[in-house]
Amino acid sequence: MENRKTDDRKKDLYSLLLLAGGKSSRMGRDKAELLLGEKSFLECILEKAEMLGIRKKYLSGHGWEGKDVRTVPDRYRERGPLGGMHACFSVMDTPYALVLPVDVPQISISVLQTLLDAHGRLLNKNHQEYIRPLLLSHGERTEPLIGIYPAMLGRKIGAIIEKKPAPVFRLLDETGYDICRVSAREWELGNINTPKDYEMLLEQRKRGIEK
Repeated sequence: MENRKTDDRKKDLYSLLLLAGGKSSRMGRDKAELLLGEKSFLECILEKAEMLGIRKKYLSGHGWEGKDVRTVPDRYRERGPLGGMHACFSVMDTPYALVLPVDVPQISISVLQTLLDAHGRLLNKNHQEYIRPLLLSHGERTEPLIGIYPAMLGRKIGAIIEKKPAPVFRLLDETGYDICRVSAREWELGNINTPKDYEMLLEQRKRGIEK
């Protein structure tokens, strides 16, 4: 019964916001469609969200359609990740979103669960009124596009990007943010940006299967 209550709470609190609108210029082809095993990068992340109990999924920058997945076009074009976040937050009906880029299909369920658990503790500590982004941090890196964001930030993002693009840290500098530190090897959380990155990821996966 307790697990069901936890799943229901996740369903009501969190959506997935999957950013898949990058130009993939360094990869030379659409990263969302690259395969990891028998699934595309995009499908890998959607499946992990489902496994985490996140039912509603918003997709920015890609036309893929599927169960509980809503594709949302940017309201302000050529605005980078903030443009996708703004559009999705504007139509989202959960108060928080697990934000992920499509090029981290190898990110583990355990890391994502750690992030969600940390956010849940912050919600409890702040009486369900936690309004700062919580970002994933590993080693010396903080990931602005792997984190949990309040959907209410959509209006602030709109004001920032209305006239021109802006980096995600422009928003974060205004709102402040917290971090969730995890321990992981670099390849487990790194963005797959180039053919070499992709080859290394496939090799790591092969080694894991063969163990």
